[in-house]
Amino acid sequence: MAKRRASQELVDVAGDVSSVRITPLGAGQEVGRSCIIMEYMGKRVMFDCGIHPGLQGENSLPYLTNEDLDELDVALITHFHLDHCAAVPYLLCHTTFKGRIFMTHPTKAIFYTLVSDFANLSGEDALYSKKDVEACMDRIEVVDFDQTILVDGMQITPYRAGHVLGAAMFMVEVAGMRCLYTGDYSRVTDRHLSAADMPPVTPHIVIVESTYGTQLHGPRETRERLFTESIARTVRSGGRVLLPIVAIGRAQELLLLLDEYWARHPQLQGIPIYQASGVARKALNVFATYVAMMNQDIQKAIQFHRNPFHFKHVQVLKGGAAIDDCGPCVVMATPSMLQSGLSRDLFEAWCENSHNTVIIADFAVQGTLARDILASPTHVMSRQGVKLPLRAKVEAISFSAHADFDQTRQFLEELAPPHVVLVHGEFNEMMRLRTALEREATQKGWDRALHTPKTDSSIYIPFTQQHTAAVRGRLADEPAKAGQALRGVLVQQGAIDQILHPEDMSTFTKLTVGKVMHRQAVAVSKPFSEVRLALEVMFEGIEGSGCLPVKSVQPQAAAGSSSGGGHPPEDEQAVCIGDIVMVRHRPGSPALGYESHVVLEWAGGSKGDVVADAVLAVLLQAAGEPSGAAKAEAARQAALAAGDVAGALRAEMQLAGVLLAAQFGPVEVLEAAGQIQLQVDGAEVVVDHVHGKVTCASEPLRVRVEKVLQRITEALRPCALDFED
Repeated sequence: MAKRRASQELVDVAGDVSSVRITPLGAGQEVGRSCIIMEYMGKRVMFDCGIHPGLQGENSLPYLTNEDLDELDVALITHFHLDHCAAVPYLLCHTTFKGRIFMTHPTKAIFYTLVSDFANLSGEDALYSKKDVEACMDRIEVVDFDQTILVDGMQITPYRAGHVLGAAMFMVEVAGMRCLYTGDYSRVTDRHLSAADMPPVTPHIVIVESTYGTQLHGPRETRERLFTESIARTVRSGGRVLLPIVAIGRAQELLLLLDEYWARHPQLQGIPIYQASGVARKALNVFATYVAMMNQDIQKAIQFHRNPFHFKHVQVLKGGAAIDDCGPCVVMATPSMLQSGLSRDLFEAWCENSHNTVIIADFAVQGTLARDILASPTHVMSRQGVKLPLRAKVEAISFSAHADFDQTRQFLEELAPPHVVLVHGEFNEMMRLRTALEREATQKGWDRALHTPKTDSSIYIPFTQQHTAAVRGRLADEPAKAGQALRGVLVQQGAIDQILHPEDMSTFTKLTVGKVMHRQAVAVSKPFSEVRLALEVMFEGIEGSGCLPVKSVQPQAAAGSSSGGGHPPEDEQAVCIGDIVMVRHRPGSPALGYESHVVLEWAGGSKGDVVADAVLAVLLQAAGEPSGAAKAEAARQAALAAGDVAGALRAEMQLAGVLLAAQFGPVEVLEAAGQIQLQVDGAEVVVDHVHGKVTCASEPLRVRVEKVLQRITEALRPCALDFED
């Protein structure tokens, strides 16, 4: 055992006190035009960029002119609702913003439809053109949930927000400071979406919505019962029901509820339910594409070839004239705030009839007609300036996917951030929430500060990143100097951390330096001569960049480098790429039950991984599609064309077997039993192709095979949506 070195020196990894600037350019003590700036250590982030639904033209924009937009590094858009994203085309095409912009895949897909429709309907108050929308799509980058991306030294990770399809919370880490922006979020699972995720790390600052303040939504079952009973009571009495709604999000949730209720009550099935939004209809294709981002109920329904969004009792309405003489009906129309469009037209036409009902199912923004009628006025003013009596019943039954008080309180209790910034809430509700959260923190002795900045005003939150570590071993032979870079391994152990040279790890800790050997097999039908030629062209054919030689290796030497050991077949051939990646070629052996393949072996690390990726790319290009795939697919297509369902299923099983063999090695297809059997590293795997189930004693292997099988099934049986014109 090596002798421990006595040298040791304590150093501060970081210790400067600096401030995080939070500036709402919108949504500060108001609901609408969400746009929050976070700045720390010279890095600037914009969270959301939306419009105010109660205002028009440039007055609806965030206070963009009060920020140096050309100095922003990145914009992060949480979801596709207009109050969070509708100013994005203006930001990208009519300001000096030069940074990158990110949103999730479904958000980008639906964003295009919504902002295009918004631009078309804005008329003289349009903030941008359809051409601007097209141009901004090229600049928008996409990111997946739980995917950490690096942008100019910042780590950015989106988490599921549960508000609408694709809605994300963003965790941004800058120089050790973590800030979480929730956007609109919900911690309750509904009919098609999962609840918001709980981030695995504690942020130092949480910027959270305060839409509902200290209000509680109540049980979902109770709200659904009140909603459906109110609608049924109205239509049975000969009245009409108007549901002003956002085209995408709560609309799909309520359509699922109504379609199910109508299916359970045959006496209502003669009364039509109308969906009066072409935008919502177009978005259903996006919903079907991103089923994996919905909850388990929706995924299971799709898996069993039942599309929940193919409604049986809902009709698409094209214009309000079609329902002038239809009698009792239910109409879901946009926009949700009743400020314009078909929902406003129908409201003005129906509000004088006491048999009719208007249900406000989402949050009503202050300054909009939807908010005004909740105060039970006797009259309302039409868009033409005519005073109309309001005799229709107005009910507020919230299905809003915003967090209520209990959700917010529990979310913050579990995250335990030292600083909470409230945004996206009207002044009174925000202050009630602040008081309640401060009271709870005081009672329980929590270190929590609450902040409620106004729109276009900044707050500064101090942050100190203090980290002390002991430098030991050979790194401590020479005293550290201020500003000097110190390279080593930071080991967290006990009360104090250590910075060590890799070769001192076993001396000062129980850790040892090792290496991870990677092995990957690739089915290749080409002869070894062609494989080697392709590798030589790739690694030896480029001059001026330091070529990597492709050297021949004796089979015994190649086998010795393998973690599996054993004696290679006599006809095995091997080459080594730059003494980094070993490539062994094994011709197929029917007697031993395997096809011709190549095995890559390399030590994990930045250099080895890069070279291995390049080798793999060459091999995959040379390999082409798996042997037998074309034949099985041709048989499947022929059977489908002939209407031979049983023959198509047999061919599909053969094709699945070919694809599984390409991934895991030799398989045995048992058509009579409807099974595919394979063996991976000595573990037996049985695939029940008929029911899509995988059985294996090794749970990690079972999950791997099940995931591959799921992707194969999705490719062979894509979900098709049929819409009635």
